[in-house]
Amino acid sequence: MKALVVEDDTVTRLILARILTDRGYEVTACASAEEAIEAYRLAFYPLLFLDLLLPGMDGFSFCQWVRRQPEGKRHLVLVGTASDRKGDLQKILDAGADDYITKPYHADTLDIRLMIARARVKNIELRTTLESNLNQERERLHYLATHDPLTKLLNRTALIDVIQDAVKAGRAGNQSALIYLDLDNFKLVNDSRGHGAGDKVLSDVANILQGAVRANDVSSRIGGDEFAVLLRNIALDEAKSLSGRVLSRLKEFAFSDSTKTFQIEASMGIAMIDGTVDWEELLAFADSACYAAKIHGKNRVEAYDRNYESMAELQRQGPRVAQIKEAISGRRIELVFQPIVNVTTLGSVFYEVLARMKSDGKSLLPGSFLPTAERFHLLPEIDRQVIGKTIPHLAAIDDLNLAVNLSGQSFADETLPDFIESCFKDADVDPSRVIFEITETAVISNLSAARTMMHRLRAAGFRFSLDDFGVGFSSFNYLKELAPDYLKIDGSFIPDAKTDQKQWIFVEMMNDIAHRLKIESIAECVEDELTLTNLRRIGVDLGQGYLFGRPQSIVNDLDEPGSFHLSHRDSHRER
Repeated sequence: MKALVVEDDTVTRLILARILTDRGYEVTACASAEEAIEAYRLAFYPLLFLDLLLPGMDGFSFCQWVRRQPEGKRHLVLVGTASDRKGDLQKILDAGADDYITKPYHADTLDIRLMIARARVKNIELRTTLESNLNQERERLHYLATHDPLTKLLNRTALIDVIQDAVKAGRAGNQSALIYLDLDNFKLVNDSRGHGAGDKVLSDVANILQGAVRANDVSSRIGGDEFAVLLRNIALDEAKSLSGRVLSRLKEFAFSDSTKTFQIEASMGIAMIDGTVDWEELLAFADSACYAAKIHGKNRVEAYDRNYESMAELQRQGPRVAQIKEAISGRRIELVFQPIVNVTTLGSVFYEVLARMKSDGKSLLPGSFLPTAERFHLLPEIDRQVIGKTIPHLAAIDDLNLAVNLSGQSFADETLPDFIESCFKDADVDPSRVIFEITETAVISNLSAARTMMHRLRAAGFRFSLDDFGVGFSSFNYLKELAPDYLKIDGSFIPDAKTDQKQWIFVEMMNDIAHRLKIESIAECVEDELTLTNLRRIGVDLGQGYLFGRPQSIVNDLDEPGSFHLSHRDSHRER
C-alpha cells in the first residue's frame, strides 16, 4: 500500500518513513505541502500521514486541498499533533482528517493505529468498488431502458422525452424537425432471408442514418422497421435536404447474401416542431407525412401539410383520440359476445369477445375508434382492459369459453404475459378457457414478437386462433411454426362464395391446410343457410355470423346451444 508522509522535521520524517516501510508500506516522504502536491499528482496514495505545522501551506490547508480533489474521498488521512486540546483536535477533524496520532510517535501505539488505518483503508476501497459497480449497473440499466438492443439507437420511450424537450425549445423560438422513416421493402428481406438477415439490415440502416445526420441530431428506432430522427435547430428546407441525403445514402446501400441482392429504400415524413403541438401529434403528423410519401410512390420525402387532405384528416382525429383516452381511463370499454358454433350440431363452442366504446351516452362500434387507437398506439391499453373485464364472466359461468382479440401492438409489450397470467391466477380461472385471436397481418408484421408471446402463453395453458386467414395467402409459411389451435377463414371469402362457386376453391384449400396441420377451422360471416350447407359439405368445423347470433352484452341472453333459428339475417357483419 502506498503512503504519503508530509513532515518538515527531518528526524521525525525519517523515523516515520522507516516504521511504515518496515511494516510493508511503499513510502513517499515530503518536507512540505507543496512538495506533497507534486507527488500527489503522480500517484494515488490510500494513506496520507501529515504534520500540521508546515512551512508555506500548513497541514490544515493541505488536508482541505486533498479532499477537494476528484479522488479526495478515497484517502485515509492521519494527522500527527503534539496538542491534545479538544479545540485543536476538532479543528483537525473539521479540516477533513480521519484520525490523529499524538507526538512523539511510539512504535507500539503507532502499530495499533496503523492496524486500524489499514482496515479502514480496505473498507474505503471496498466501498469505492461497490459504488463504482453500482454506478456502472445503473448506467447499464438506464442504457437498456432507453436504447434499442439491436441498433443501439434510442428507443421510442427515450425519443418521446427528447421530442418533449424540443417542444419546450420550440416555444422559446428554437425550431426543430422530426423525421419519420419507414423502410419500403424490409418485409421482403425478413420473409425470404430470415430474421438474422433482417436484423443485419436494420443495424446497417441505423449506421447509415447516424452517418448522414448531424452530430447533435438524435436518431432512434421506434418500431420494427421504423426509425425517427430529431433534427435540432433547423428550418424546413434544410430538413428536406438532410432527409434527401439519408435517402441517397440508403440508395447506395444494398443488402446481399450468397444468392440475392436487395435494394433498401425508405419513405420519409417531416413534421416541424415549433412548440404549438405536443409530442403525440408530432409523431402522428410525421407518420402521416411518411404515409403520404408511400402513397405517392415510396422512396421519397414528404413534409406534413395541414392542407393535404390525408394529413388534415389525421389532425381531425385529435378529438377522437381524447375520447378514446377518456374511455380507457374511465374504464368505458364495454364487451359484447358473439357465438362461434359447431356447423354440424349448431352447439356453441365458445364466444368471441368484441369491444364497444361508451362515449357521450352512445356505444361506438370498433370501426369508429380502433383505427384511431391503433394509429396513436392505444390498442395495448384497450387490450388490457378487455382482458380484465373478460375474467368476471369466466368466473361467473363455469363452462364458458371465450375468444379474446389481441392487437399486433400488444406483441411488443413484454409485460403483457405477466399481466395476463397474474389476472387469471388471482381469479382462479383456467387459462384453457380462453382463446386469444391474433390477425394474420399482425403476426406477419411482427413474427418474432408474436412467436415469443404465443409460446409463453401457450405454455401457461392459453389457446390461440389465427384470424383473417387467407387475406394475402402469405401465412402458409408461419402456420407450422406458430401452430394455432384454430384458424379463421377471412370473412371476405364467404359472402362472395354465395354467388361465385369458384370462391369455394379457396375456402376448401384453407380448410384442408388447417386440417392437415391438426388445426380446427372457423368460417366468419356466416349469414344464410346456403353458406352453412356449403361449409358442412367441405368439412369446416366451426362458424360465426349473424345466422347464429348477434353480439350481445350478456352471455346468458344469447341463444342456448343448438337453439339457433336458421332464418335470413341482415347482411351487416362485425368488423
